[in-house]
Amino acid sequence: MAVLPWLPATGDVLEIGPGPGLLLAELSQRSGLVVGLDLSAGMLHQAQRRLQTGSMSAHLVRGDAVSLPFLPASFDAVVMTFVFSAIPNGQTAMDECARVLRPGGILAMVDACIPEDRNLPARLLADLWAWFGDSMRDESVLMRSAGLTVLQKQEFGVFHSIRLTIGKKTMDAG
Repeated sequence: MAVLPWLPATGDVLEIGPGPGLLLAELSQRSGLVVGLDLSAGMLHQAQRRLQTGSMSAHLVRGDAVSLPFLPASFDAVVMTFVFSAIPNGQTAMDECARVLRPGGILAMVDACIPEDRNLPARLLADLWAWFGDSMRDESVLMRSAGLTVLQKQEFGVFHSIRLTIGKKTMDAG
């Protein structure tokens, strides 16, 4: 839940790839409109069950991160945890995230990474992720390319193999 301190206390939040809905349930208790978007109908079903069990609510949408079915400037925050590396076209997904963010909105991401110190154990972990089909990339570079300002880039976890990256859509961004 490393992303929570970066998210607005109120406002509309999109979680891309909520999986079984752990973070989605937390968001539904603290935000305005909460939307979970996932490619997998099975994951959306699991998230729905979790939300119903806790008497929480969020809108669940089946869709793809490279073609978000939302109007521009729809959300105050977009969140992805361990999802971005599984999206083949990272720049298109990043551009879509920037598009649906309101000016001043936050994009919060946590994912596996190759750390900047390029330590061997972390590189081997990243190779394992890649072997399973994920793409190891520097989210901050793609954020900047999408017109976002990078506020934070922090590696943590075992061998610093996990990265938190926070971007913000500038107030004058289109």
